[in-house]
Amino acid sequence: MASVASYTTNLRFHGRWLLGIGILLCASQLPADPELVLKPFSAAFSVKRNFIPLGELELKFTLSDTGDYSYHAHTMPGMLTGLFSGDEILEESHGRLSGDDIRPLRYHYRDEGGEAENTALAFDWDALEVHTSSGGITWSQPIAPGTQDKLSQQLLVRLDLAQGKKHMAYQVADGGKIKQYRFQVEGKDPIETPYGRLDCLRVKRSKASRAPDYTIWFAPELNYLPVKIERQRSGRTYRMVLDELREGSD
Repeated sequence: MASVASYTTNLRFHGRWLLGIGILLCASQLPADPELVLKPFSAAFSVKRNFIPLGELELKFTLSDTGDYSYHAHTMPGMLTGLFSGDEILEESHGRLSGDDIRPLRYHYRDEGGEAENTALAFDWDALEVHTSSGGITWSQPIAPGTQDKLSQQLLVRLDLAQGKKHMAYQVADGGKIKQYRFQVEGKDPIETPYGRLDCLRVKRSKASRAPDYTIWFAPELNYLPVKIERQRSGRTYRMVLDELREGSD
């Protein structure tokens, strides 16, 4: 998740931190049934640095009757940013949902910018290994049960929040390494959304033992979808907010 020193790197950095958490949801009284929380949807988000538009993020999640899921994220540069950077980032995760267990099988990251990047992960759960292919090189790493990719992690944190958990830690295959991401619920805030003011869980995300780097607001009334994400960096505020949510697989 990269530097933001100039417009030429803003979108790439932005896309990576959005999707890495990314991208990827204040009443614990709602049902915690995975099928009720993780329903098919598509959503659109706008991205800004301070008040400068940087681009848009689209998410789409589908789930079959047999528990097979597909989760897609598409980051697109805005008109202003596009003058300086042509980065367009696509990510997808495919796997299975069984009860409250999410098991990713395949993950793909593609950066359509000037320095194109293409990374694919394949999970072998029988051997407890993940195989990473990038730049014409493939290598394998051991993984623990429950390891996630960057997108499937977004789904699992929603399930855990729906179950009332306050502290979560996940092992994530990310960038050819196994990293630990932590999420901690710190409180509740009312957040203005296109669907009215919603009471949301305020969650801090951090890598391993580092200081938190993101604040995420999850809306229980929207099945714990994140409706707002913020990061402070070099005196600037990077913000993603929900613009539109559509239920169903179409």
